[in-house]
Amino acid sequence: MKSPYKVIILLTLVSFLVGCTSSTNQNEKSREELKEEKTIHDLEQLLEDLPPPSLVPFTLKSIEAEFDKGHINSLEGIESYKSNRDKMALNMGVYASDISYMAAYGHENDCIEYLKASHEMAEFLGDSAIYNEDDLNEFRGHIAAQNEDEISRILGKLFLETSVKMEEDHHLTMAGLALTGSFVEGLYQAVITLETYPETPENEKLLEPLVKIVLGEEQALLDIIQVLEDLPFDDTIADMIAELSILDRLYKGDMKNIEEKMKNDPNFILTKEVMRDVTLEVKRIRGKITVM
Repeated sequence: MKSPYKVIILLTLVSFLVGCTSSTNQNEKSREELKEEKTIHDLEQLLEDLPPPSLVPFTLKSIEAEFDKGHINSLEGIESYKSNRDKMALNMGVYASDISYMAAYGHENDCIEYLKASHEMAEFLGDSAIYNEDDLNEFRGHIAAQNEDEISRILGKLFLETSVKMEEDHHLTMAGLALTGSFVEGLYQAVITLETYPETPENEKLLEPLVKIVLGEEQALLDIIQVLEDLPFDDTIADMIAELSILDRLYKGDMKNIEEKMKNDPNFILTKEVMRDVTLEVKRIRGKITVM
């Protein structure tokens, strides 16, 4: 059974994304069906490997990192995203992680505002998303009480009561892009905190949990690249594959070295400099997603 936190990701996966495939001859249809089955399999594998979107926010809170609204994507870009459905899907994923970040810090009004905006985006992309005021009011109470389990349960209820059916008419491109956006935003919130956190001896140990989260996302990164490679290429998908492949090379180089030093060298000191290249690449990818 999937973690309840991962249910949040399904906001950006398939519950709101329905399209129609064109009719083709039987042989072509069979090839399309096989390709779609592979994509669905890879999406499901990604869900298994993807860290929950609440992991980074609640880790940030545990090390007493201050809430920074600059770490979330402004809703001001929504209108501009409407001119590009790929951008809209990517940012649905970004907002899913942003909602978790705000919930971790008790910003219930902002959470509700972002949930409402996500509902509107889902409708724009072609789904009659569930929107229940009773659920939202209950959600407010759990945010105020900082009840992490209930926060996840309510978000799961909000997002999974839409029609979650992986059939041949589902728009898997939108699903893959949405997952990509959520993954990148979680990484971004981790690395931007590492970049801006005061560099003191006391903080070096505090930052280790965040670095370990970043290190632990290598398999999810590989899964996302695989999902994107399954999808029909367009400029956005090609760009995301290229950028994430750069990040993959950094994981196999810089991040592998950092991981080995953390394990084997008791005198190894975590600094912003050792994370610089990964931080720059994550920021660049995130900028391509959020800026029109």
